[in-house]
Amino acid sequence: RALGVVGLMNVQFAVKDGDIYILEVNPRASRTVPFVAKTIGQPIAKIAARIMA
Repeated sequence: RALGVVGLMNVQFAVKDGDIYILEVNPRASRTVPFVAKTIGQPIAKIAARIMA
């Protein structure tokens, strides 16, 4: 919410000495989304498209 993004976003981060650093945020679905959707049994991309419409 703090980033103001609506819908899916791809976040890359690093952890060093217990601190979390955000490296990059892109307003798109990554290649991981289909795997996560299959694992949890929810159509994540379809849900995100409905939210953004």
